[in-house]
Amino acid sequence: MKLKLQIIVLFFVAIVLKGNSQVSDKEPAARSWISEHAKELNIQPFHTFKLTFVRKGLAGETLRFQQMLNEVPIYDSEIVVNFAKGNEVAYSSNNYDATIANIDTNPTITNAAAILISNSALNFKGAITHQDCKLCIIKKDQNTLLVYRVVTTTFDMTGSWEVMINAKTGSVISKTDVAVYHHKKGKKEKSKKITLGSKVASPNSFVTGTAMVYSPDPLSQAHVAYAGNYLDNNDATNTDLDAARTLVTLPEIESAAGVYKLKSSYVEIQDLEAPSKGLFTQSSPDFLFNRENDAFEAANAFYNLDKSLRYINTTLGIPCVPLTNSGVLFFDPSGDNGADNSYYTGGTLVFGEGGVDDAEDADVILHEMGHGIHDWITGGHSSSSTGLGEGSGDYWAVSYSRSLNQWTAAEPAFNWVFSWDGHNEWWSGRVTNYTRTYPQTVTTYTEIHTYGQIWATALMKIYDVIGKTKTDKAFIEGLALTNSTTNQKTAAVAVRQAAINMNYPCADIQTMTDKFNAAGYTMAAVALKINCPGDQTVSANPNNVYTVPDFSSLSNAISANCAAVVTQSPAVGSVLAPGTYPVTMTATLGTAVNCGFNLIVTPNLAVAQNVKENVVIYPNPAKNQITIKGEFDTAESITIYNILGQKVMDKATISNEEKVDVSKLSNGVYTIYFNTSKASYKFIKE
Repeated sequence: MKLKLQIIVLFFVAIVLKGNSQVSDKEPAARSWISEHAKELNIQPFHTFKLTFVRKGLAGETLRFQQMLNEVPIYDSEIVVNFAKGNEVAYSSNNYDATIANIDTNPTITNAAAILISNSALNFKGAITHQDCKLCIIKKDQNTLLVYRVVTTTFDMTGSWEVMINAKTGSVISKTDVAVYHHKKGKKEKSKKITLGSKVASPNSFVTGTAMVYSPDPLSQAHVAYAGNYLDNNDATNTDLDAARTLVTLPEIESAAGVYKLKSSYVEIQDLEAPSKGLFTQSSPDFLFNRENDAFEAANAFYNLDKSLRYINTTLGIPCVPLTNSGVLFFDPSGDNGADNSYYTGGTLVFGEGGVDDAEDADVILHEMGHGIHDWITGGHSSSSTGLGEGSGDYWAVSYSRSLNQWTAAEPAFNWVFSWDGHNEWWSGRVTNYTRTYPQTVTTYTEIHTYGQIWATALMKIYDVIGKTKTDKAFIEGLALTNSTTNQKTAAVAVRQAAINMNYPCADIQTMTDKFNAAGYTMAAVALKINCPGDQTVSANPNNVYTVPDFSSLSNAISANCAAVVTQSPAVGSVLAPGTYPVTMTATLGTAVNCGFNLIVTPNLAVAQNVKENVVIYPNPAKNQITIKGEFDTAESITIYNILGQKVMDKATISNEEKVDVSKLSNGVYTIYFNTSKASYKFIKE
């Protein structure tokens, strides 16, 4: 891939990051909404709010306001306001803390001193791979405290360690691993030979490459159980495990001075944590390894992460990249100090090697990336409440693996999460046909993984009815409306609201309501709503009139049980002369709501009075292009209509010989209408 494509990629990343900028013309409306609800929220007069994150997505524009005290942020406390269209607030969530006292916010110790205290408390030996220190306010044992929050990752420590330090006294308040793991810690480890690699310089360009990977894992690919030749066996390979690999294209890998690296515009390999195995750079763009070589896990993780991010940003059209590392996801395929676990933290993924190597199973890879999606889409305010984060990771993993159609619904593995990494002697894995319902009392770290299965199961039941694409979009856009204390029930409301904002058909909204209710979330009835299509341009009949059809199929009335009655004005069957008419659609279910659009009726193309006899259109029939030749008025333009009178193309004429690309039109008969001279001509597209 040449420099030009690099520039395009960088431009795309810049657009994504710009979409998350902290400026919005809706800020006044959002602040007005907060002010109007100040009594309801119990907002204290000495608390203020700072706009810290703006996201424009498919479900509207979402603004996040950080709670502040004397310009110091209250840690993880915010008000979220979502606009579906215009300045109409469609949804809000918050974890505003009215109990934060009005304390002195001038620290006694410095930022540098806090870092030294944190380093001493952690007592690590390896190099620091990431460290961040910020002043904030927390609530601890009913006391409001000014603290430094220091977050540190090092090469020799598993996880990402948060140390809270009293900014007045310098005392350590707490020390916590805040990394998000795909299952509970403490699993058996296995040792492997450590080989050192070397880092290379920044890329000159991206090129395509290839890799052998598991898609998504050897058991699903071969449609077999974990037995016989399909065992981990301390990373040994065999003919069957090799045959379960798939050759794939890597759309982008870095090429610098003849050295190829697993780095793209979305994902980059890093050596962040022990054991140190290097970056697996090589002199070939083809990463063709089997599971006995650690480079296999590196290529497998890279391929799945890059593919998933491209799917979100390109196929779904949802801007979603890490908030750190200039929008690039860092991953270490051989980390976690060799343990049988993996984790996400701050734009970084680390995969362990105990049991089945985690980076061999796409479910593990995408589960951990699911934590990242949750983090990025909420501006760093993802929630683990009641297992929401774990269930979200499980959903993202199974959404992909089930789409490969390797298991039937009658087979147990159809509902398995971590089909290769789990459901074996190493650990039991998880499922998406979990039978418990919400709520469950979550009191331990283990239980958030267990009860996350309720959330993943509910989402997959929706997926099985409305499909992967719609569910994926609603899932991501819905999470974007949540905050760091959102539980499963509140997330269900947010996901359904995102689908409403995106104008999903009422049947889809009802499916979500039914499946979420079955999971125990007790959803409130949806508010009556109707969405109209855009303006409709049609052509009059040979009598130069137009009979109004039923537009209800183009309008989406959303209501409880989809029971609303839709009517319209002008009524069905009304006869209209050429002109522009406002159409009002009304949905009624107890109360009534309206929406509107313009119906533009153009004169019949056969009654034009000033046909120019010297116009020539060729070739006719045409496949890809037609040429229109004649003497045109300087203000002339053309509109092309299909056989139903629907407008399919507009074009201004700038010369007396115009070429028109018709390659994208469906085969059939079309009419070219000259808007100034009122002439019309027909041509056939074949």
